[in-house]
Amino acid sequence: MAYSVDLDKLSFSAPLRDQCEDHGSFLENAPFYPVKSWWFEDVDKALASLGVDAVCMDDLWMGEESGSTWSTQEVQRAAEQAQGVSDEQVQALEDRYLREAVDTALEWIRTAAARDEGIVGFYH
Repeated sequence: MAYSVDLDKLSFSAPLRDQCEDHGSFLENAPFYPVKSWWFEDVDKALASLGVDAVCMDDLWMGEESGSTWSTQEVQRAAEQAQGVSDEQVQALEDRYLREAVDTALEWIRTAAARDEGIVGFYH
């Protein structure tokens, strides 16, 4: 699961999931369910090949139930990197599932950056 959320509204001493539901927006995660944690490295490699390396999928999902974050600054930097990524470049990725996952991650980044928010992820 992933949420776009203003990280300043969260108390990291309390469970994050409920806070994300209250203060954030759920980000569609269909390409990541069921979770194949071994696959996040492939998504990271594909994003990096497109020039987006400011964030790491593997880092986002390692938070398990407690949640893990991409800071607002990391998201903003990734969004700047993603500006140069075209739909044609994403569609050129050979594996359909990888294309869907990369497209979804780029959408998360663009959505959260437009809201000036970070992203909190949970191992589902």
